[in-house]
Amino acid sequence: MMENLPEGKWARAGIVGSTALKVGLREVQHKVKRPFMSAERQQEDKQSIDDQNAQLIFNALTQLRGTALKAAQMLSMEIEILPERYRKELEKSFHQVPPLNRVLVRKVIQEQLGQPPEYLFSSFNDVAFAAASLGQVHHATLPDGMAVAVKIQYPGIHVAMDNDMKLMRKLAPKLPNPQTVLQSLEEIHARLKEEVDYAHEAASTQWFAEHLQLEGVHIPKVYLEFSGARVLTTELMAGQHLEAWLATNPSQEVRNRAAQNLYDMMAISVRQLQHLHADPNPGNYLFHADGSVSLIDFGCTKQFAPEFVAILPELLQAFAMDDQALTLSLYRRLGMDHHPSSDTWYHEVLRPFAQWAALPLQEPSFDFGQHSTYTSEARDIIHKLAHNTSLDKIANDFIFFDRTVYGLCKIFERMGAQVKARHHWLAAGDSL
Repeated sequence: MMENLPEGKWARAGIVGSTALKVGLREVQHKVKRPFMSAERQQEDKQSIDDQNAQLIFNALTQLRGTALKAAQMLSMEIEILPERYRKELEKSFHQVPPLNRVLVRKVIQEQLGQPPEYLFSSFNDVAFAAASLGQVHHATLPDGMAVAVKIQYPGIHVAMDNDMKLMRKLAPKLPNPQTVLQSLEEIHARLKEEVDYAHEAASTQWFAEHLQLEGVHIPKVYLEFSGARVLTTELMAGQHLEAWLATNPSQEVRNRAAQNLYDMMAISVRQLQHLHADPNPGNYLFHADGSVSLIDFGCTKQFAPEFVAILPELLQAFAMDDQALTLSLYRRLGMDHHPSSDTWYHEVLRPFAQWAALPLQEPSFDFGQHSTYTSEARDIIHKLAHNTSLDKIANDFIFFDRTVYGLCKIFERMGAQVKARHHWLAAGDSL
């Protein structure tokens, strides 16, 4: 159990600095040895270094916890922005963060709500049942008997956030695709400023409960009188996390229904509400026996610009129609100007990505069971696009839209589900 967190600026900087130094030294050692190795041995040595560096970075971020770890989690869910070895290490942080000391749990509740937990709740389990980067969650019962989930933020998280992001930017050059990582970190920083404020999360949860009226999708009730800036109390939602639910062997029909509910939630949120639950960590979805789903953790939400929402369906259709002129014109309208590095850039670099992105729209229903490698097939495509882009920048709205869609597709693959996506993006009668 972790007794405390390194809250001081210099203590946290020391962890990142020593990690960056170790990573850099390994890279230098590899470059020195390369001329004396066979091609096969070079590849083996590089893979070994990647494994060691990924482990080093994961260990450092686990020590820091907080917004540094949360930012890394978000990067790990970007469309193949990091190599497999780095992403696998970072994905451990969704489930392997040590819980907070019980004394600190009581301290946070006392400071935020004015009384210790035994005076506020008829029962409170001081052993967390879930722990992640920014906080942990406890079972409790309200005086009226209502079962609730009490989320408690780790002390010092909100104070350390800006400095943590500076540290992440210093670590970025040690990661693959550093320029793309740096741009992603800017958008991630903006969302984290909201996520460390549980009052903002409470308001977001209530907003989605009011506006996302979708059969088959459940959103928890918020209890404001038992919540504050660092404590959030919500209705305890039933349901199972993905792997536990799949272990019950739900039928194909139920798996399809659950996946469709998640996709409908995403598409309707973007197109009609211009807001999105933008944290596609599988742990943020609870699945029910009838195929309905519950959304939890509204700390990371994204509001989209009206221009992006209006242009997005046109862009997806341009992708599907393989219309180069229209695609680049729509990119320019989104502020993504194009400076071709060669006459063949579109066909060799952007077109493969466009065809991949549009594939689920080519049929009325897309079978992720038959296309179980859909997301993994994107790896080389995305890496090539990241390294050979001739676009000035990526529109910020794409960062969270892409990572949400990609995260959902990975879940659909795991479910082996069939999903109807086309009707959300094309008007009735449109054809590809």
